[in-house]
Amino acid sequence: MRTKHLIPNHAAGLTYAARDSAARDNNAGGDGGGGIDPFEGFPDAVLGLIVSKLPFRSAVAASAISRRWRGAAAAAPALDIDFAAAFPAAPRRRAAFAAAATAALAPRPASPSQPSPPRPHPLRRLRLALDGLFDQAFAAPAAEHLASWLASAAARGVERLELRLPRSRLAVLPPSLLACTALTSLTLRLDHYALPLPSPATFTRLSRLHLASVSLNGDDDFFGDLFSHCAELRDLILEKCRIGALRLAGPSGLRSLAITDCTWAQESSLAVFEMPELRSLRYSGAMATRHVIDVGISLDEVVLAIEKPQTKPREDILRELIALVGNAPSLLLSPWCTEQFARVEEWLKVRLDRVRRLSCIIERREEGASSIAPLLSNCRNVEELRVSVVPSQGTRRRCSDGECHGLLRSKGVMLKHLKGVRMKYIDESKSGLELVKLLLKNASALETMNIVPSMDGLEQAMFRRRVLKFRKSSRNAIIQFCTAG
Repeated sequence: MRTKHLIPNHAAGLTYAARDSAARDNNAGGDGGGGIDPFEGFPDAVLGLIVSKLPFRSAVAASAISRRWRGAAAAAPALDIDFAAAFPAAPRRRAAFAAAATAALAPRPASPSQPSPPRPHPLRRLRLALDGLFDQAFAAPAAEHLASWLASAAARGVERLELRLPRSRLAVLPPSLLACTALTSLTLRLDHYALPLPSPATFTRLSRLHLASVSLNGDDDFFGDLFSHCAELRDLILEKCRIGALRLAGPSGLRSLAITDCTWAQESSLAVFEMPELRSLRYSGAMATRHVIDVGISLDEVVLAIEKPQTKPREDILRELIALVGNAPSLLLSPWCTEQFARVEEWLKVRLDRVRRLSCIIERREEGASSIAPLLSNCRNVEELRVSVVPSQGTRRRCSDGECHGLLRSKGVMLKHLKGVRMKYIDESKSGLELVKLLLKNASALETMNIVPSMDGLEQAMFRRRVLKFRKSSRNAIIQFCTAG
């Protein structure tokens, strides 16, 4: 078994190996026939570090190497205990998996020479993925094992915990989870978990919280207790949750908020108050019907990857959201959000003068220029522009609201601060060429323009020749064509 590359201190590892080799030679009279375990002199921390780099099934198999390796998993600083990956979903394997996980997490027993139990090795990171373990016959024992595993992890001072539970009546969060008071990062992936979340008041050192597939009705005090007791919380991620009302009220030092692919009730709301340090907002998937965000929040990065809703929302919903968070130095818009800017008359009141880095994703290349025309008109101070086009199947121009807005006009579009442009999958269509021509004509400070064309061979060469003939307002502008995105 090759372990040299897994030992952080190579000098120390060579010292242990040389010492054991010398001892073996002395005991065997120099003939090299001794039966001493070469890993006997390695400390528990080194063996635990080796085991932490292995999948859990290999870590369990490593205990059969020799007597010295039997307790190596209990000394590992990181464990990834995944039932689906470690053992097949069979009843006879569930008991074996539970026994192996208990042995890896439980503290070492006291030896006859040491009356008091030894101090448990610290556990930095633990991942428990128990999909398939809570079947009909093993659900009750699995719940008991989960409670004991979290209690053992708490005794070893676990700092980063990821818990993934399947959909089961007995797959609930045990009270021993609240005993993990040293947690700095907590990830809960709960499949259709409908029970209220326990109060996180004991997680005073928590800096990152990730909730997935959890029902958030807004009628409990979970977030109130979270921001009241977790003063070090900096990152909050809500993924695929079912939300009726979400109220995040400080005072809090939260710096990053991500709402990813969540489902909202028919009448839902998102409210954010008293978070002066909030700098990053990532909002993707569906959106709430009402947004209330404190005007005192100054965001540095905003990602609006909102998908096109099934039913046409009220026209003021997205406009209200962009007015609240759109004027950020770094702004990324999804295809649907980008198309909304094509309606110039609705966005004249929205000023985006703080935007320095702008990224747009366009769903149909035939509408590339017309989709971002009003956006470029409002983002007069943009310095870096990224445009990515999703290739379409047809060549017919379509707009989301059934109307077409015409090609991009250079009148009123002045990009005096634009220095870098990157465009992916721009083709030789009239709309694509108009976009390239406009940027070269109106960006007087342009330094580099990287283009990834959507065609190959002769068509790409023709497209390149046409682009290089366009007039450039910046003499120092360099146009580069890349073949890969």
